[in-house]
Amino acid sequence: EKKKKKKRREATMSSHVGASNEKWRFPIWPEWNEADINAEKWDTGKVGKEKEKTGKSPISHVFEDPEGKIELPASLKVHSWKRPHEFLTNKIPVVVKNETSFDLVSANEHVFCSELMRWIVSEIYALWRIYNEKALTNGASTLFWKPWEHIYALCKATKGHIPLYNSYGKYIVKLYWMVSTSLQQ
Repeated sequence: EKKKKKKRREATMSSHVGASNEKWRFPIWPEWNEADINAEKWDTGKVGKEKEKTGKSPISHVFEDPEGKIELPASLKVHSWKRPHEFLTNKIPVVVKNETSFDLVSANEHVFCSELMRWIVSEIYALWRIYNEKALTNGASTLFWKPWEHIYALCKATKGHIPLYNSYGKYIVKLYWMVSTSLQQ
């Protein structure tokens, strides 16, 4: 399955780059495919549990992106990378806390030194307001656009899904890039 995804990514890249001999690289993600999401293996930690039964030392299984850690904007300095279970010891994290509202500002103040991060947060909030304005002012419980419906983890690609916290750490986000939907893991 990884080979299929890699070949599709390479095919997409070669079709976009074509005969160009330029040396620069830009991210090319596979075209969005709900069947791929529905067939995704979200947790490979089960292999570790089988090994634990055999008496070998337990191995921590967490998702590592095959393309490595992403490069952050220069204005954001990383002290260290941590997974949620390393700093949230008293509770299990959730992806969606409240289905009728959300606050991206207070939860992300620490990244607002980056113009890119401010732009991303404000765009998500603008989409929320534009698409849900009538529902929000009328007090309706049905919202038309929900940012979490573009995040996939431990779920199928269906309308109205709610992604769950994945302790393995694998999430897929549906991105719209140049009017095309793309898949980014």
